[in-house]
Amino acid sequence: MTEPNEQPTRTWPDGRAPEDGTGVELSCVHCRTHWRIHDRLRGFRLRCSCDRWLEVPTAPASARALLASGAEPALPVTFDAAHARLDGRGMVEMPGDDHDGDVIYTRIPVDAPMAPGSMRRASNSNQQRWNNRTILEFALLMSALLLPQLGVWLLTSGNEYELLLPFSSLVSGVLVALIVAWAGPYGRVGFRLARPRFFLEAVAVAALAVVLASLYVMGLEALLPETDSGMEGLVERLGFGASILVIAVTPAVLEETIFRGLLQGRLMALFGRFGGLFVTASAFAIVHGAPAVLPIHLSIGLYLGWLRERADSLLPGILMHFLYNGTLVWLEF
Repeated sequence: MTEPNEQPTRTWPDGRAPEDGTGVELSCVHCRTHWRIHDRLRGFRLRCSCDRWLEVPTAPASARALLASGAEPALPVTFDAAHARLDGRGMVEMPGDDHDGDVIYTRIPVDAPMAPGSMRRASNSNQQRWNNRTILEFALLMSALLLPQLGVWLLTSGNEYELLLPFSSLVSGVLVALIVAWAGPYGRVGFRLARPRFFLEAVAVAALAVVLASLYVMGLEALLPETDSGMEGLVERLGFGASILVIAVTPAVLEETIFRGLLQGRLMALFGRFGGLFVTASAFAIVHGAPAVLPIHLSIGLYLGWLRERADSLLPGILMHFLYNGTLVWLEF
């Protein structure tokens, strides 16, 4: 006999109840309808009597086993991004206890600013949607960053390519801004002021990074005399001002927005702080396409990600990135 505020049990497919001890037991927290769902429908979405969507878990869950153990079947934890709990940075946290093992089957919007680690409790379908969106956004941003340069290279010859690089940098900046405006909050929330000490730290670390990178390159050139970064010739052809724009300003603003802004925010939501930071730094190093100096780019990527998290801002990282690249240009001039 059902309780006064509960609805009777329904089955899916309608009228075809699964055999005892099989199937999925699911309750809607909104209208209290209890569902018994056939095993072959695991992973699908079900529209409840109250017109809300329920996601059928993919992991086996035996109601008979729960009852035999004396435990009561838990109602599924639901999620509403519009009324969710926020952390100190305005990021959305998952409801419930992070250690209770509850999986969030409610559909999580891909443009919600989820807090680090929150998506680890999301259902497989939610995680897959977030993975797909992360890959799409990163592919679009990399295209915006690289395709203008590739277009200039294909349409020009000789020194004309270097002379048009400032123009391609401006085009990349406009495209990245448009994609970030469409993509969601992660690429925008980092443009806030940080405490002065983080800017001072960025200046000091940039100077240290230049020294360590120079020593590393000197050792590399001693082992491999034919190693050439190509920066010296580029700086000579472009001049100091254009070189600063192409090598220092554009990468500092655009790469920090892409990697430490949008990509790191999404990856931390999926994998947690450490996992998201490491994957982001690895992608940053690989995209630079210089295997010989991969350790430098990986180390800088890890530090910039760590700085962004502590400062809760992209601005100190942009300053550090600009000073590091700009100093390298100055040393070659």
